[in-house]
Amino acid sequence: MSALKPVPDSGMAVDYVRENFPPGDRLAVVVLNRRAQSATQRLGSVEQITASDFQTWLKEQNARRYEIYVSMNALRVDAHGRTKQDVAAIRHVYLDFDERGTAALEALLKRNDVPRPGYVISSSPDKWQVTWKVDGFEKAQAEALQKNLARDTGADPAATDCARVLRLPGFYNHKYSRPHLVRVERLATEIYRPEHFPKLAAEERAARTDIERAGARANRLASGRPLSQSERDWAYARRALARGESPALVAATIASYRRFDKPDPHYYADLTVRKAGESLRTEGRESKGPDRV
Repeated sequence: MSALKPVPDSGMAVDYVRENFPPGDRLAVVVLNRRAQSATQRLGSVEQITASDFQTWLKEQNARRYEIYVSMNALRVDAHGRTKQDVAAIRHVYLDFDERGTAALEALLKRNDVPRPGYVISSSPDKWQVTWKVDGFEKAQAEALQKNLARDTGADPAATDCARVLRLPGFYNHKYSRPHLVRVERLATEIYRPEHFPKLAAEERAARTDIERAGARANRLASGRPLSQSERDWAYARRALARGESPALVAATIASYRRFDKPDPHYYADLTVRKAGESLRTEGRESKGPDRV
């Protein structure tokens, strides 16, 4: 007797998309065949993606060993691709557990300092994808949180960009000799905001140490030693603040310059400006000497 042909569950896929995105959101769907080295990306609204004709096309592609992915954040209405610049709104924070996934997932679910995930996706045996529905996140803020959580939980640090696609439940993963139906379990219905997630202590300590070292070294400019970029940021912040420039503008300038090499450039820039301002105020008090009656 021949083996039964795997049959996708398009109802699961439709429910998942509708539960996770407002109807007007524009998303990317990627169909990928690694063996044939072929991929197709289509953009469409939630209504278009969940329509029966589109789901029929996805089932046909999945039967041809194409794997099905969906973007986790909404794209601009005029987007023609799926780059970070094309992302219009952050809808999810997510993690991808690729190594010792079941143990890592169980450890995450036992934690009290991280909100309960909205969805847990079984992407393949012992591999899991975890998503939280969110609101109020900037792109850089979401990526920084995902990188921090990935480091802290053992998730894949490469799966943290905001334009990422994750597997769409209801379709088969053909990566292995035996197809694996990608299933999903809903654990929570809440929509979380940034304040619901921990600001990981290690990241904050690292940022503060970076700034404090920069401040100390910048005081030795006369040595002639080349400055690090953190020292240049510190020196720039002090000069700009001393000229009377807005702290918000100074922080925005630093964050923009460091956007590619800091996990959370806005936090780093705000802390740099705050510490630089404190140092200027301390110097001002010392130069005036003690108060006299």
